[in-house]
Amino acid sequence: MYKNVPIIPLAVIGVIIAAITAGQALFIDWLPPADSVEAGRTFTLLWFLFWCSVVFFVIVTSVLVYAIWKWRAKDDDLEDGPPTHGNTTLEVVWTAVPSILLIVVAVYGYIVLERNEAVAADRVEIDVYAQQFNWTYGYPSAGIESGDLMVPVNRQVQLNVRARDVIHDFWVPQFGIKGDAVPGITHTLWITPTKVGTYPVVCAELCGVGHSVMRSSVHVVTEQQYAAWLAKSSATVKTAAAASAAAAKLETAPGDAAAGKAVFEAKCSGCHAGLGTQAGGVGPKLAGINWSDEQIRTQVKNGKGAMPGGLVNGTDLANVVAYVQSIQ
Repeated sequence: MYKNVPIIPLAVIGVIIAAITAGQALFIDWLPPADSVEAGRTFTLLWFLFWCSVVFFVIVTSVLVYAIWKWRAKDDDLEDGPPTHGNTTLEVVWTAVPSILLIVVAVYGYIVLERNEAVAADRVEIDVYAQQFNWTYGYPSAGIESGDLMVPVNRQVQLNVRARDVIHDFWVPQFGIKGDAVPGITHTLWITPTKVGTYPVVCAELCGVGHSVMRSSVHVVTEQQYAAWLAKSSATVKTAAAASAAAAKLETAPGDAAAGKAVFEAKCSGCHAGLGTQAGGVGPKLAGINWSDEQIRTQVKNGKGAMPGGLVNGTDLANVVAYVQSIQ
């Protein structure tokens, strides 16, 4: 029976199906631009799998369409079809070819995975923290954090992805990478951007009511721009830390009770009656509370209940502490 199958009708049907399938593949942007080395390898593998699937799809569908058209039973034909033994050669072929293809795909996939996860000696290492509903990026070498990811172009970046609450998923479509952020686990990803630009970071795992707004950006810059950004950000952090340390030193230095009384009158007398020596105000009487300097300092800085925190700091805070201690 197989020797009598017309080749031309099958070929025509195959060409039509192949054209339709290829048109859908070529005229629709199924994948984003491959803007990393890893994405280039991964997307090439995906297209290899796709076109292999197209070949088998066209062959099987063409035979199916031809068989339906050529050997369809008439409406009044209720007889069983003639018994056939089949074709042993054809059965061997359609078993062997897919088996060989599976081995090729397995080897190809292993090569892509091995190359994508090869660690470069000069890689940039960045910590990625996921938390409802934002991303935070830490740069251990510079001791800084940022709300957007900054990486150099044409240099491998190692991302250590962690979650601070629930499961999230770090995904940059153009980089061809996607990895879960799981509490208690560090998931390592590697990317090597090949194009300067800004790309969206998407959380691809439903993580709560704010999942849809859990977004940030990756800024791919030149090596020089990256180094300058690191230096500037690090200097800013050091300046802020120095200022904070200086303020803390001023706050813990011995204060002047008389100066503290003036600050207390300006900032605190609206709530503490009699400059803290009497009851009846919004705030309690402070005379006789027998608090340590640290307790007073903590209360003034943090506030409690109706009392706002941070009304005074630096030398003024040290002076207020000295005044409150003077009325004990």
